[in-house]
Order: sequence, then C-alpha cells, then structure tokens
Amino acid sequence: MIDDPRRVPGDPLSPHERALLERLCSGTWRGTSEARQQLAHARWGGLEFDDCECFLVEVPEDLDLPRIPQRSGGPFATVDVLDGNTALGHLNLWAVDGRLHSVDYMTFDGPDEKLPAVELLGDEPFKG
Repeated sequence: MIDDPRRVPGDPLSPHERALLERLCSGTWRGTSEARQQLAHARWGGLEFDDCECFLVEVPEDLDLPRIPQRSGGPFATVDVLDGNTALGHLNLWAVDGRLHSVDYMTFDGPDEKLPAVELLGDEPFKG
C-alpha cells in the first residue's frame, strides 16, 4: 500500500511556505516580534480554498506564546509580488485573535491558484 501523499492539518510547513511566512513576518511594526515567535512553532493548517495553494496556519495553543496585539481589520502584513518592475499582486498574512491565521495571494490580472516564488517577493513587507 502506498502512503497517502495528501497533507493534513498539523503537518510541517513546506520550505516554500515557511520562506513566504518568514518574509511576511520580517516587518518592524508592533506585533511582528510576536508573529516571529509564533512562526517558530507554526504548522500547516490546511488549504484555505479548494482551488488555491493559499493556506491556514496552525500555532499550538498549548504553548504560552505572546499574542499579536489587536488591530483594526485587514491583513497583518502584506508584501508586493513583482516580476521586475511589473506588479503581479500582493501576498497577505492574516492574524485572528492574536494568532497567525492564514496566507493568501491576491493577483492583479492573472490566476492566483499558485503561491508566488520567494524570488518574486518585494524586499520588505508592509503593514496591511
């Protein structure tokens, strides 16, 4: 019998997913230190949508990790996705109830089923 190749919530993040999250958590505004502490323990939480690689993030609740301070609406962090000087879209990191929640990719013109390559990310995230 061949092992089921599908991932289940709680599995480790892929190297690509971790690299995207590391860039999104690399900001310097209020809450980014807490986000990086949570990222050290983050796991894959499942797909957010059936037709997209966008994914949920699980942070173990039994760990006494600091929570990201409350803020008003929108993503916690956003990074530009660029092909040279052409803007392709935004990669967003969401936090809910002080915990990392999900990563989604919003393109401007093309399909957004696939997460962008790390090489296409802007240098610094900005506060969403």
